[in-house]
Amino acid sequence: MTGTHGASASDRGAGARLLMIEAAERLFAERGINGVSLREIGAQAGQRNTAAARYHFGSKEALVDAVFRHRMEPVNARRLAMLDELDAAGRGYDARGLVEAFLYPLADTLGEVGKPSWYLRFCVHAAFLEGTAVRDLAREEWTRGIHTVRERMLGLLAELPAHLRDDRWLLMSSYLTHALADREMALHHPGRHTPTARELFLAGLTDTAVALYLAPVSARTAAALDPSA
Repeated sequence: MTGTHGASASDRGAGARLLMIEAAERLFAERGINGVSLREIGAQAGQRNTAAARYHFGSKEALVDAVFRHRMEPVNARRLAMLDELDAAGRGYDARGLVEAFLYPLADTLGEVGKPSWYLRFCVHAAFLEGTAVRDLAREEWTRGIHTVRERMLGLLAELPAHLRDDRWLLMSSYLTHALADREMALHHPGRHTPTARELFLAGLTDTAVALYLAPVSARTAAALDPSA
């Protein structure tokens, strides 16, 4: 029940959780997942109880998942909407459209000069934390969009062996995520260089990602695939 002098206990708890999620995202982005303790996250979020983060989340891994959920729910919603638009236009398996469905919703999380964001740099660190990377969270509804994009992209390379298709997907998705993380850093610290205009940057990034993913198999790769040839 809400009292006359303030928010309910549940509202205060939700507010504290959000503050800790945002603090964790920033600290993980700056120092890596293993470089930050739950105690530090609670303190940065203004929690007097030094065990607040453990109380609300239970473990660092669960807090990492909470950061993903916080950001990925709106990303997933836009990604699914873009996939619906591709389907309606008869482009459900169009390589450029699928790369854009991967890229643009993530790019929406980017800040701007003077208003930094942290999520893409967080993703780069979290991708190497076993059990919490987005590719390991297929059970979650908020990853349905990325898994749909992945399955359709893999279908574009049906003539290649499964392990080579998986390699192409990992290379492309890693390339895009790291490129966005680099841009996030450049927007946060603009003195290093002037970032390219957003639309030009994203269009060029899409060009190169499509080229990377659909690159023809070279004679050397073909020979490695079939050593007996």
